[in-house]
Amino acid sequence: MNTYTKLLYEMIKLYTPSGREEKIAQMLKEKMLNEFGADQAYLDRAGNVIGVYDGIEPSILLCGHMDTVPGELPVKVDEEYIYGRGTVDAKSSLAAFISAASELRKASFRNKVIVAAVVDEEDTGKGVKTIIEDNLRASYAIFGEPSSATNIVIGYRGGARFRFEFRTESYHASSVWLGKSAVEAAIEVWENIRKYNEEALSREKKFDTVTACLTKISGGETHNMSPSYCEMVVDIRFPPKIGYEYILEQLNSIVSKACGQKIEYKIIVEDYTPPYVASTKNELVEAFKYAVKKVKGMEAQLTRKTGSGDMNIYGSRMKIPTITYGPGDPKLAHTPHEKISIGEYMESIKIVKEALQYITQK
Repeated sequence: MNTYTKLLYEMIKLYTPSGREEKIAQMLKEKMLNEFGADQAYLDRAGNVIGVYDGIEPSILLCGHMDTVPGELPVKVDEEYIYGRGTVDAKSSLAAFISAASELRKASFRNKVIVAAVVDEEDTGKGVKTIIEDNLRASYAIFGEPSSATNIVIGYRGGARFRFEFRTESYHASSVWLGKSAVEAAIEVWENIRKYNEEALSREKKFDTVTACLTKISGGETHNMSPSYCEMVVDIRFPPKIGYEYILEQLNSIVSKACGQKIEYKIIVEDYTPPYVASTKNELVEAFKYAVKKVKGMEAQLTRKTGSGDMNIYGSRMKIPTITYGPGDPKLAHTPHEKISIGEYMESIKIVKEALQYITQK
């Protein structure tokens, strides 16, 4: 196992769902300083690890996240793959960034490189929001998420997490004619959202569609009384052409019709991420096209992903050339089948290195 594969393996062995990144953060800080050639490495106030490779402008930010979704998986390695939570989303991307920065240092790369290993990408984006607030800025920014080694991600849909609360008076479970329960109102609301979702998917490409996923629902007090309270959480993704305000307006309309006069409701926005699409004339696109062609001998594909990522937040606020790149099959993200090809991971290190050399030599 070479140095760069060992780095990724050690990262995967640490279980790091959002909010539990302390151990991996400390490990990466020490490794960047002592093994991977950084001039500085420190923890910021959010718990992000910031590794700095000093140099001249233009500078490059390489940003990946340390956290994963919950759900620990067995960690193993064979000749072809590393298996475990985070191999795809997205520790392999972060490890490739650290490894590429180390390779560039060995090659006497003259430009400043900042590697940011951020927290909380899978939840509220606290990590990337902190580096924005602290004005951690570079000439270019590359974010690490699975796209496969030959794809360049130039766009993501926006996302919002809505919590719905429903309250009404309860009654005996035998007296169903007395009215709709809080749970029944929630179900009716969700069915109407899902109907809208299905109709939209039948008309539009996936990236251009508003989609919704019911991720949590709970309600009811006991087995023989109608539920007086219900709460549900819905994850909604939306394209750049549809505004967040329009979505909120439609939700209010759906909920008010379902609840009528007898059921009180609240719609709470727990999190919001704007959509983001980079220009195809972005200098980073040109650089990564060149690098993929050089390393893989094939043309890179530009992709727009249906999820949301830290690129959305940083790119929208900082107004610098920004893309997302990283190894791994995105279809395996957030599944119990996560694994990363060691060969693809090693190729992605070479591609990042070649892309950064290309863009700074122009």
